[in-house]
Amino acid sequence: MTPDDFDDDTGQEGRHDHDHEHEDEHEHEVEEALEEALELDTQSQIFLEMRRQNLDLLRLATEVAGYSGPHGPLKPGDLKSALRNIWDVFSEFYVWIDPEEDEDDEDEDDDYDDDE
Repeated sequence: MTPDDFDDDTGQEGRHDHDHEHEDEHEHEVEEALEEALELDTQSQIFLEMRRQNLDLLRLATEVAGYSGPHGPLKPGDLKSALRNIWDVFSEFYVWIDPEEDEDDEDEDDDYDDDE
């Protein structure tokens, strides 16, 4: 035993060990909290990046479908058709980027078709 193993006030063994265990436990809790915060930050960054990419893709789909640039406002009856055209182009682009998403959509479409 060393003098560090005894509490200075009482001379009892174990006080130092208890403080050391408490510090280790606190450090472990802090590390876990930091890891959770980092994971949430990483997930948030991934989510935001995916949203940014979707907006870029939507902007590109709007251009390809012919609804960007200098032209007058759409007539009320043309709006639904324009949105459908943009969505069709966007969906096609998205399948090129994430082919697995298309497979999931086909499964959902099959489920939807069964309901009709």
